[in-house]
Amino acid sequence: MTSKLKDKFDRQGFLVVRNVLNFNFDLKPILNDVEFIMNRLVYKFVAKKKCDTVFKYDFWKKYTFLSKLNIKDFDQYFNIRPPKENLTKDSDFFASQSVWNLIRNRHILDIIEKLIGSEINSNPVQNSRIKQPEKFLKKKILYDGLSGRTPWHQDAGVLSQRGQKYTDLITCWIPFTKTTKKNGCMITVPGLQKKGLFNHDADSKGQAHIRNSELLNKLKTVALEANPGDIVLLGKHTVHCSLPNISNNFRISIDLRYHKSGQPSGRDLLPNFCVRSKDKKNIKIYNFKQWLSIWEKAKQRCLPKKYTFKYQTPTFKGKKRDLINLI
Repeated sequence: MTSKLKDKFDRQGFLVVRNVLNFNFDLKPILNDVEFIMNRLVYKFVAKKKCDTVFKYDFWKKYTFLSKLNIKDFDQYFNIRPPKENLTKDSDFFASQSVWNLIRNRHILDIIEKLIGSEINSNPVQNSRIKQPEKFLKKKILYDGLSGRTPWHQDAGVLSQRGQKYTDLITCWIPFTKTTKKNGCMITVPGLQKKGLFNHDADSKGQAHIRNSELLNKLKTVALEANPGDIVLLGKHTVHCSLPNISNNFRISIDLRYHKSGQPSGRDLLPNFCVRSKDKKNIKIYNFKQWLSIWEKAKQRCLPKKYTFKYQTPTFKGKKRDLINLI
C-alpha cells in the first residue's frame, strides 16, 4: 500500500484520501474555537445594545455580520499563523489546542509517512481559510487567497530559495465543509509537477502566481472535491488554484504542511519541529503550551523586521523557467 500510494502521488502530483479524520472529534473542536473568537469580536466591535441579538445568530450569519464591520485584518483573527507583513505586537493569530491536536493527528502522519518517510517535521507554511460566497465579498478581497480566489501557483514558489531547492514539502489540505466546484474547490493539472518549479510573479497583494498562468486554463484539469474527513495531499511542485465560490455556502479549510526532518523549512524565522521520528529524543515539542510558546517567540523575533517571511519572486532569473517555454 505504501509503494502504491507513493507511486500514485508521484505520478499525479496529488492524492485525495477519504475518511481520514472524524468530524466530531478532529474538526468540530476547531470550528467551536472559531466561534469562540467570533464571540470575542462581537464583544469588542459590536454596539452593546446589539450584542445579545448577534450572539444568537448561527455560525454563518455571525461571521457574515462581523465581516461587514470593517474590522482591520479581520481574516487574520482566524488564520493559524501571524501575518506576513505589517507585524506589530498586537498582531493576532489563531493558535488553539484543537489546531495543535490536528497538526499532530496520527492518522494524518501515518499517510505523510508513506510519502516522505518516518522522520517528519511540521512546516510553518500553514493557513486557515474561511471563504464566503463571492457575492458577499468586497472587490478588494475578491482575489485575496484567504477569503477569495487563490491564483495558479506551486507551493514551492512561496518558499525561500533554499526551501525551493532542498525541501521535500507535502501540503495537507483539510476541508471542514463539503467542497465542490460550485463553492470553490481546488483544481490541478495532473503530471505537470514533473516539469519542476516555474517562474512566479507577485500580484498587487504580494501573492505569488505562476507567470503566464492563463495558459493553464486551456489544459485539462482535475477538480479536487472533498468532504469533511477527507484530506487532499499536494507536492511542492503541484500546480493548483481555487475556483470562485459561486454557491450560497461557506468553504472552510486548513492547509497544514510537513517536510522531511533535517531539511530547511523555507521560512527560517518561523518554527518548524519534529512531529514523528523513530527516535523519540528528536521530539522536543510535545504539548500545546510548548507549541504556543515557540510561535510567540517567533513573533517576538520578527517584530523588529515587521514581517514574518519573505520569498523571492520571480523564482528564477531569465525566462527559461517560464510556463510558456515549458509546456
